[in-house]
Order: sequence, then C-alpha cells, then structure tokens
Amino acid sequence: MNLTGIADALGRSKQELFRVLVCLQERGYLVRDEGQTYRLSTKLFEIGSQHASTQMLIAHAMPHMERLARQLRESCHLNIVVQDRMLVVARAEGDADVMLAVRIGATFALHRRVSGMVGLAFLPEHRRQEYWKQSGESASRIKACEMHLTEIRDRGHADEDSPIVMGVKDCATPVLGCEGSLLGVLCVSHLCRRDEPIDLSGLVQSVVQCARDISAEFGPTSSAKPKRFGSTDQN
Repeated sequence: MNLTGIADALGRSKQELFRVLVCLQERGYLVRDEGQTYRLSTKLFEIGSQHASTQMLIAHAMPHMERLARQLRESCHLNIVVQDRMLVVARAEGDADVMLAVRIGATFALHRRVSGMVGLAFLPEHRRQEYWKQSGESASRIKACEMHLTEIRDRGHADEDSPIVMGVKDCATPVLGCEGSLLGVLCVSHLCRRDEPIDLSGLVQSVVQCARDISAEFGPTSSAKPKRFGSTDQN
C-alpha cells in the first residue's frame, strides 16, 4: 500500500503517519519500492528466528524433514505458533518436477488453515479461549471449530482439502515436547496429481512418523499423548 492507502485504512492523516513509515523503513521493518508503495520486510521473521528455542527446533527438525521430502518427493514445512498466528519457519524441498512450496516467513490466522487448526487443537485450553476472544468469530462458528479440534486431537493429525487452493490437500500433525507441549506443526501440502496418484494413507503415516522422530529429539512424550498422537486408524 502507499501512504495514502495506509492513512485511509487507519483513519489517520498522511502527516501523522509519514514519519512513522520513514522510521520503520529506516529500521528495516518496511521496504518502499519505486512506486512508493510499502511492504513488510523479513526483519520480524529474522528477529523471531534468532530465538534460541526456534533455532534449536529447526536444527533438530531439518534432517528429518529432508528425509521426508525425499521419500514423498513433496516439500514439507514446519510452523510455530507466535501469539495468535502461525509462522512458517522451515521448509524442505522434494524433487518432483511440479510441487507446492510454502514461503518461509508466511503467517496466517490459526483457524483459517489446516496446519493452524492442528496447532490450535494442541494448545492449552486457556490459550484457545484467549484466541477465540480476539478472533471475531461467532459463537456458533467457534463451537463448530471446537468440535473439529476435538476430532483432530483424537486422530493426532489432520488430512483435509486446502481451504485456500483448489486441488491441494494438507496433511498436518503436531510436533510435541516431552511434556506434551506443542513445539510446532509439520505439514505437507500436496497437489492432487492425475498421472501419479499419491497413496494418502502412506503419506499420512510418513508425516506422522516424521513428527514423532522430531519429537523424540526432545525426549519421550508423556504417556497419554503418543496413544492418540499420530493414530491413523481412522484414515
């Protein structure tokens, strides 16, 4: 957006916002192109990625993700929950001629993506309630989502049509810490191919096993979690 568009969207004057935008640009949070429009830089992502726990998660996860990508020939990505959004922090590429890749640094509302719903399902209840309060969703919509979250927790994963791209299915499962806490969400977004149909049950099992292997890097999960985490009986 340009200065005028930002001012109109915020209900502020251009004079009020000009120095703010200049400051954000000078500090590297915004980038201004030749058309005098502003866009977000990757600085916030870079700052977040410097957090020790995130770096440790990525370092432990990448070898497993790379093996998964080679096995499935599809790219996979790792997300973490940051406040009320999901952030893509790592990606491993497959070797298929045509595949779908999710941009590192992309963010999205939890309840509007399959991987975000998995993240929301495995957050503590008080975190979910806080999320719903600021989501702007109706009580009926929240109730329906909570029923779906229960199903995801029982299965230990989600394998559903992408809510944003036709012809794409998302398979997502949580990466859990030793106390059952959510470390991240592993996801494979794969195209529905005509020439090489994917063995969906095999893909789900592979993604779930990869998440388990990443979790094992951080110690054994609590006894209550592995039983439902990664259960593929319903698929």
